[in-house]
Amino acid sequence: MRQLLLEHLEKYPLMQPQDCVKLFYQSRMGCGHFLSGPSQVQARLQKEYQTCPHTGQLLFESLGHDYCRLHLSAFDASELSLETLGNLFVYSSQQPSAGENALKEDLLMFDTMVRSKEVPFALSHWESFLSQYQSAGFPAISHSDTYRQAYHPSYRVLHRICRDYWPVLAAVDQLMRKKGGGIIAIDGGSGTGKSRLASFLSAIFPAVVIHMDDFFLQGFQRTPQRLSEPGGNLDYERFADQVVCPLRAGKPFSYEIFDCTCGKLSGVRAVDDSPIRIVEGVYSLHPQWNSLFDLKIFLSADLPVRLGRIEKRSGQFLLQKFQEEWIPKEDLYFDTFSIPDQADIVVDTGTFF
Repeated sequence: MRQLLLEHLEKYPLMQPQDCVKLFYQSRMGCGHFLSGPSQVQARLQKEYQTCPHTGQLLFESLGHDYCRLHLSAFDASELSLETLGNLFVYSSQQPSAGENALKEDLLMFDTMVRSKEVPFALSHWESFLSQYQSAGFPAISHSDTYRQAYHPSYRVLHRICRDYWPVLAAVDQLMRKKGGGIIAIDGGSGTGKSRLASFLSAIFPAVVIHMDDFFLQGFQRTPQRLSEPGGNLDYERFADQVVCPLRAGKPFSYEIFDCTCGKLSGVRAVDDSPIRIVEGVYSLHPQWNSLFDLKIFLSADLPVRLGRIEKRSGQFLLQKFQEEWIPKEDLYFDTFSIPDQADIVVDTGTFF
C-alpha cells in the first residue's frame, strides 16, 4: 500500500491527507457506502457520464488489494453499456471488504510516513484531520476541494474482477445488444477459474449456468477404450441429447446430474430460458457441438498456479488425482482438438485470484 500511495502522490501531487485516506478507504472497504437503489445508480451514472470532462485518464486505476477505479472520462459506452457498468458497480458494492482494522493499519502506516517526512504533509494538519476522522468513526469521505478542482475526479470503484474480465464483459454485453442474448462456452484447464467466471457473469447478466462436471462418466462407462479417447472422460452422448438439442431450441429444459460421490446420476437440474446461457467446464468446446456457441472463451494459467488453487480448493488427495489422471486427459483433449485456437477470447487468469 505504501508504494501505491507514493505512485498516486506522484500522479496527483496536489493530493491532501483527506485524499490519501479516501484512497485507503476505497482500497480496504470498497464501494458499498455509495450504493443507493438500482434506478438511482443508473440515473446518477448516466448524468455523470454525460457531463464528465475528458482528462486523459486510463480506463482503470488500481486501488490495491481487491478494488480499482474506472474513470468515466475514458469509458466508451459503445463498448460496454452504462446499464452493465451500473450492474458491475452494484456487484462490487456487495463484495466483502477487508474491514475497519485493515483501514486502521493503513492509517498507522500513513502516520509513520508523515512523521518521517516521507510524504509532504504538515504533521499538525494530519493530526487535526486524523483526530476528527477517528471521532467520526472512520467513515467514507469525499475528495478534498483542492483535489476536485485540480483533477475533476469522475469514476466508479469496482472490484478487480471487473477489470480482469473486461474483454469478456464487453463481448457478452455486445451479445445482449445485438442478439438479445446467446449461448456462451467457458473452457479451460482445471484451476483456471471457469466456475468463478460463470458465476460472475450470471451475477451481472440475465444468465443461467450449465456445468460440464454434471456430465462426467458413470462407473460402468469408464472403460480403458473410452478413457483413452481425447475428450472421452465426458458423457458426450448424454450431453448432446439432454443439453445441446434443447439449447438449440431455446426453450427451458432439465438434465440429470452426475454425482461424484457415488459415480452415478443423482437428481435433476432445471435450466430456464434466460437470455444468456453459459456452459462452463472442461470439454465445453468439444468439436461435436462447438458450433452451438455465440461466444467461446478459453481460460488458461501456468500449471503451478493451477495446482496451488486445486490444492487449496480440493486438498492434497484430490490434487494427486488431478496431476496423475484428470489434467493429462484435459491436455490430450486441448492438444488433439486445438481447443484454445477455437476460442474467441483467451484469458490468462494466472494473477487474478
